[in-house]
Amino acid sequence: MRQQIRERVDAHPVVTFFLLTYAISWIAWIGPVLELSEPIGTLGFVVGGYGPFLAALVVTWLGSDSVRAWAHQIVDWRVAPRWYIAALTIPLLVIVLTSVGLTAVGRSVDPGVLPGRFSLVLVSFVTIALIGGGNEEPGWRGLALPKLQEQYAPVPATVILGVVWALWHLPLLATGTTEFHGLASFVELAPTTAVRILNIVGVAFILTWIYNETGSVLLATLAHTGFNTANSTLVPLPLDVIGAGDSTTILVITTVAIFLRGENPAVYGGSESDNSLTVHRRHSDWIFSANPTH
Repeated sequence: MRQQIRERVDAHPVVTFFLLTYAISWIAWIGPVLELSEPIGTLGFVVGGYGPFLAALVVTWLGSDSVRAWAHQIVDWRVAPRWYIAALTIPLLVIVLTSVGLTAVGRSVDPGVLPGRFSLVLVSFVTIALIGGGNEEPGWRGLALPKLQEQYAPVPATVILGVVWALWHLPLLATGTTEFHGLASFVELAPTTAVRILNIVGVAFILTWIYNETGSVLLATLAHTGFNTANSTLVPLPLDVIGAGDSTTILVITTVAIFLRGENPAVYGGSESDNSLTVHRRHSDWIFSANPTH
């Protein structure tokens, strides 16, 4: 029986991972979606966020891959310092571009509110790394991305992963300030939801670039955490405006900024690490050819 399971997982690791991730997370998120009493709601939210991590662990354990090797890349810190700088500053650059965009469309930004948020940024970064986004990376970039790149070039692999990753968030839209209330509400929020999907796909391209250049899930985790932290605390607007359900303008401009920033990394080749994810040097190969090393 164990051998049959292993063969099936090895034959379809990505599909198995995606299905298991959705099952774990969406079942766990029933609590917050139905507004169940605490601590069930909060516990469900936290457990659901670990869906990609748990699914990757199960798929790796059931399959033929080494759990130790998978875990090693999660904490692999031996990367050139410039990549730490890139992982932490690219989200800041996106916020700068967002601020410029907000000014261009007539929104009044106030950089003076940022110095008072220093402690909030630190707390948010640690919290997000543990339960608010960074904890997803052992699954998305730690398993799904390298497996997809065994069959596809980085660009189509990233599009597939980005869309699946984005749609995974859908139950969360049924809670909080963007809550759906029937079909009319769903139709009204559809454009914003579409922009959110584009936003996440754009971030996925930047994270693919960082992962392929370093082979480190830790760096992707730092960048993912940086994006979530910057978007929630560093936009130079009042916090209630940033978190408001009608902050579509901010979302659209941030998405444009992400794609502007991600345009160049999305076609870079080469890898600093000696892991198996060697990316083609030629740009055309990087975009259109599957990795020949697999």
